[in-house]
Amino acid sequence: MLFPWFVLCMFIVRTECVFKYDLGSDHALWHLENNNHSISVAASVPGGVYSDLQKAGIIDDILSDDNDVFTRWVAYDSWTYTARFNISEGNLRSNVVRLVLEGVDTVSFIEMNGSPIGSTNNMFVKYVFDVKQHIKAGENELKFVFESPIEYSKTRSNNNFIAPDCVPSVYNGECHANQIRKMQASFGWDWGPAFPSVGIWRPIYLECFNAAIITSLTTHTKKTQRSWSLDIRVYLESGDNIRHVEGYLSAYLTVEGHQKIKVERYVNQTTRNDGSIEVDINMTVSTNVIREWWPNGFGDQPLYDLLTVFSTHDGDDNREVSYKNVKIGFRTLEIVEEDASLLLGNTTAGQGLTFFFKVNGYPIFMKGSNLIPMNVLPEIVDKRQIDMLLSAAVEAHMSMLRVWGGGLYESDYFYQRCDELGILVWQDFLFACSMYPIDREFINTVKIEIEQNVLRLQHHPSIAVWAGNNENEAALIGNWYHTSSEIEKYKAEYVHLYVDVIKPIVNNIDPGRRYLVSSPSNGIKSEEEGYISKNPYDPHYGDTHYYNYLADNWNFNIYPKTRFASEYGFQSLPSLKTMRMATNKSSDFNVNSNYSYHRQHSPSGYSFIKNQMNARLKLDENDPKYFEKFIYYSQISQAMSMKVETEFYRQSQSDWYTMGALYWQLNDIWQAPSWSGIEYGGKWKMLHYFAKTFFAPVLVSPRLKMTNDVDIYLINDRFVPIIDGNITVDIFDWSSLEPIKTLSYSAAVNPLSSKIQATLPLWDFSNKDHILLRFSLNAEGVSSPYNYLFPVPLKDATGIAIPKINISVKANKRSTKKLGNEFIVTINVDTIILFLWLETDNIDGHFEDNGFIMTERSLNVRYHTKEEITSKDLEKDIKYQYYHN
Repeated sequence: MLFPWFVLCMFIVRTECVFKYDLGSDHALWHLENNNHSISVAASVPGGVYSDLQKAGIIDDILSDDNDVFTRWVAYDSWTYTARFNISEGNLRSNVVRLVLEGVDTVSFIEMNGSPIGSTNNMFVKYVFDVKQHIKAGENELKFVFESPIEYSKTRSNNNFIAPDCVPSVYNGECHANQIRKMQASFGWDWGPAFPSVGIWRPIYLECFNAAIITSLTTHTKKTQRSWSLDIRVYLESGDNIRHVEGYLSAYLTVEGHQKIKVERYVNQTTRNDGSIEVDINMTVSTNVIREWWPNGFGDQPLYDLLTVFSTHDGDDNREVSYKNVKIGFRTLEIVEEDASLLLGNTTAGQGLTFFFKVNGYPIFMKGSNLIPMNVLPEIVDKRQIDMLLSAAVEAHMSMLRVWGGGLYESDYFYQRCDELGILVWQDFLFACSMYPIDREFINTVKIEIEQNVLRLQHHPSIAVWAGNNENEAALIGNWYHTSSEIEKYKAEYVHLYVDVIKPIVNNIDPGRRYLVSSPSNGIKSEEEGYISKNPYDPHYGDTHYYNYLADNWNFNIYPKTRFASEYGFQSLPSLKTMRMATNKSSDFNVNSNYSYHRQHSPSGYSFIKNQMNARLKLDENDPKYFEKFIYYSQISQAMSMKVETEFYRQSQSDWYTMGALYWQLNDIWQAPSWSGIEYGGKWKMLHYFAKTFFAPVLVSPRLKMTNDVDIYLINDRFVPIIDGNITVDIFDWSSLEPIKTLSYSAAVNPLSSKIQATLPLWDFSNKDHILLRFSLNAEGVSSPYNYLFPVPLKDATGIAIPKINISVKANKRSTKKLGNEFIVTINVDTIILFLWLETDNIDGHFEDNGFIMTERSLNVRYHTKEEITSKDLEKDIKYQYYHN
């Protein structure tokens, strides 16, 4: 438990802690008004204009119907937030009284009691303004006048155009997002709507103190044979009129056995002109009193409380205390980019450089996904949503999430939970799919943004790597935005922003972590080529993004090699249950409806989904349940395509040293077709259930080759080898639950590796359209889920029978108040069933597994719900679908 500040102050005689006065809606009366005063409503802070107008009934649910377009007038207006609050005279006697804004979205001009105190132009920056001369005892008025982000960006673009001009028209978005330091996706994206909001989206408060306060700290750990050195840098700030800081800085580290290590030093320094100083303090920590932090699936995540305290005193021996309390982990992490031939020999695969993460001395294959913003209005995101998504990632054996560059630097709570759950974070800086300006105003605010956010996040053991941008190197060299006529200008601007400006800030604050200039990139090779490679997708270097909607994506042979797959994916539709959150019109539930086209932001998106489905599955367009089946088939197609591609990357550890698979994308921002595995609202698609298998720590994984041979891989993500194992291949005829033939192969694989165990000549079977193959592992102390291979496209399979399905439910005694009610759902069948999908329409709950390929007569699956229901209630509500030609 973190040491609470009020307890700290109680134990120090005649001590005052820095006074912090919350100016959110719980303590101040906030009001919102538009430019011509025709709208005047109560406001919530933290909050935003869309959420306030929705609460007031001025606009409807923003995610219903076409409201993303119908409410766009909101973003073209200018808005004023006004607060009235009271503060006592005693609180204003401090030498420093300053207003702290942790997040303002985005361009605003601020007044206190009628006097200008400052302005903002960056959603990602914390602003601090000295207001001692403007605040008074009693009632005060604080006013924020927001400029339309759309108009602001348009004006900047007119003065200094930077490509691209606008997002594609199918996005229903807005132009010039690259001109404003705001969540880029809020202007529209191919998976989300445009809501260019304004508001005070993070906490706002007054800080009152006399000397100096701790604003940030960084920690740098280095391991020796018997100890860790912990170097702590503490960042202190004083007021505008204070140029000297004197006091004592103490650091307390709580280690194993409730022991505390304390170090202290005297501080006597002159501040910079902005009132800031840094103070270094160092500890030596024995390896006997801490345990190493590991990614999820590879070990525990021990975290240790680090408390830093700065205390000052005046001539009367009155003391003032400022503190900063964080949890830290001890681990080593590096990205290894070395001659690939040292691992792979002088082969094609051995050309170039490796690219992998080594954690605590071990090469770890990173399994995970990409995170987009959790809500198009980021002030809406709460701890429940964060916990839901991160818990889902852990359940699917993920060890890394990439926080994508068109979104946000997430909340402190998000990174805290990543620390606790073992989710490493690939953190993009927030530049995506655009060229960006380099005028003085833009560069100045970017410098502050990068410095503040690296300082804020640096101490988290979950932060694995910083990346300068998403796809901008590839966009520039690939002429995505028709920049070739001015290529030298754009190259120079690219290098200036990401290399000359951002890179030195990151390297200065956090020298222990790798800064990649872009993703994808060729890593060191891109740097050697002037930071803009001739081919950023070279499979011999760095990370790649890969999308192919035209090929047969259930075919292992179409996928290119890569050292690290940091983006890849396919679209599917969300469930009808999720869609009904946005519309209840039956006419909307049609692939060709205006609603469906409005929600599909990917050009030709439905055509791609349909073509992928038709390559493997058979769906009759005249079926009366065509749309319902279209949704279901799209999720089958997505899940299977991602399974094949992900297993291809995991298999390729053996012959190409592919060492990461982060698919696009984890979550959704509204109820629409997208690449997500989890729908808006939290419902899992089939993809996320499949991820629990294709990311399993130990997996038997078949690859069907062009020769009709099947290579059988054994993948082992554990620190111990598998020896004397046995792989069983059961070959089924579609009409029977009993195998028609069983093959057996001995199996062994080293730790943290993949290896071919055998090759099965499938051309021996003349009736491949009649069979499917099931793969399993038998080895001491090891479990591996069943895996399956379909020798021919399912639409060409012969003999798939119509099953008899019986479902029964009973309550489980494991139910608790914390976890909710748990039920055991038993499924009995009489034949092989493909992609059996269970849903509950009227009960809000979650199946632990779904999308089953059933090759056994009976199966039990757990179901969780917070609702008070009976077994009969659940049994009646369960609906199911399965694939049949």
